[in-house]
Amino acid sequence: MTNCNDIILKVYNSKELDNLLSKINPEAIRDDLRQEIAVALLDIPCKKIMSLFASNDLIRYALAITWNMAIGKGHKFSISYQRKELGKAIDYVNATKPMPELPIELAYEADAILKTKNKDIHDDHEARIFNKYVELGSMRKVASYYRIPLNHVCNVVNKVKSDLKCLLLS
Repeated sequence: MTNCNDIILKVYNSKELDNLLSKINPEAIRDDLRQEIAVALLDIPCKKIMSLFASNDLIRYALAITWNMAIGKGHKFSISYQRKELGKAIDYVNATKPMPELPIELAYEADAILKTKNKDIHDDHEARIFNKYVELGSMRKVASYYRIPLNHVCNVVNKVKSDLKCLLLS
């Protein structure tokens, strides 16, 4: 006699589930859906799994659940996936907006402050990263250019912005 976990594993690896998942786009959610269907089946009482399996309805049942997860408007998986995609879309739109122009006089003054602030290596490092940020217009591009962590670039740029704001307003 097979147990419920073995039956669920058969569904998880079934050709029918592979076929259904191959039709779901974007491709990036297919593995997540496969995992979600396994979790959903594990939450079902074993008696029901055995009953569906005995009547050859388990695969059809699992496919229906998978399809509802993928396209169902009220399903938790679909809602969380759409929320993630919406966030990515908003980030993309914000990244494509032109940045506000800095008055040239202010840019020259900021550059002079950066060059004369202190002569130690740490400040030179900050100035180089900030100047490259001004040149490239993106913290991600600066991190890629210098091959350093994006988080470090963000911290440096934000610190220099804050310092410049205080120095220029004083």
